[in-house]
Amino acid sequence: MKLNRLFEIIYILLDKKKITAKALAEHFEVSTRTIYRDVEDISSTGIPIYMSKGKNGGISLLPNYVLDKTVLTEKEKNNIISALQSLNTLDKSSVEETLNKVSSFFGDTNQGFYEIDLDDWGSLIKDQFEKSKEAILSRKLLSFVYLSSLNKRGKRIVEPYKLWFKGKNWYLKAFCLNKNEVRIFRFSRMRQVKILEEQFEPRNLDFSINYENSNQTTEIIMKIDSDMEYRVLDEFSEKDVVQNRDGSFTVKMRFIEDSWVYGYILSFGSSAKVISPPEIQNTIQNILQNMVLNYSNNV
Repeated sequence: MKLNRLFEIIYILLDKKKITAKALAEHFEVSTRTIYRDVEDISSTGIPIYMSKGKNGGISLLPNYVLDKTVLTEKEKNNIISALQSLNTLDKSSVEETLNKVSSFFGDTNQGFYEIDLDDWGSLIKDQFEKSKEAILSRKLLSFVYLSSLNKRGKRIVEPYKLWFKGKNWYLKAFCLNKNEVRIFRFSRMRQVKILEEQFEPRNLDFSINYENSNQTTEIIMKIDSDMEYRVLDEFSEKDVVQNRDGSFTVKMRFIEDSWVYGYILSFGSSAKVISPPEIQNTIQNILQNMVLNYSNNV
């Protein structure tokens, strides 16, 4: 809190040139004595801040003093602004003020050249995102009811560590106290999310593990006909695609095996076929057979 206040005092002085201790105390809702101590702390860092008495007195920086804005390259400045803009689409309340300050300090940066629309998340996913983020920052345990890939519901209590976006979906990387191991939870399957009062001491966990190759995911290889080339280009990484002589594609993907993956495979219709593993081949066949039966029963 104090560091934020010291930074903002410097920002205010760069913007207003001079301000009284009383005005700063009212702005931050602290005593003038606290502001005087803040001025001493800022001065001790080597920043030329000083106070003058009298009718036109106040707190100011040495005339012509500016922070060195050339420390960062234009590319680095734009990267910072872009990162803040993307965060701002998720949490306007806590990021927008910082974005405005940094943008003003950096000067003319190419803002507004892209837009991220997350409206299709719906209120449920946004709520889960916000609660998970808050629990991570406050180091509090998180509880929720989770629907597993076996279509079973169970209550989980976890130590939340990371928000993870992968394969068009948001996940929570956490240490599950029920299973006593690191687990990945998909937001869309989380219900009744609550932040508990109990805090946890962060564990020394290795989150550099390649979760794509963990036992929670399955490697699926499909052959996709050439009429679906636009989807192959849109939805698969170049390293996971091989184009065959007949124009078709052999693609490789890794996902947590669940009903969403089955639906995704079926979305290609007759233009795609699972090559491996055989278990998923059988699952898709069973789904198709049941679909045919459903329609046959309606005739």
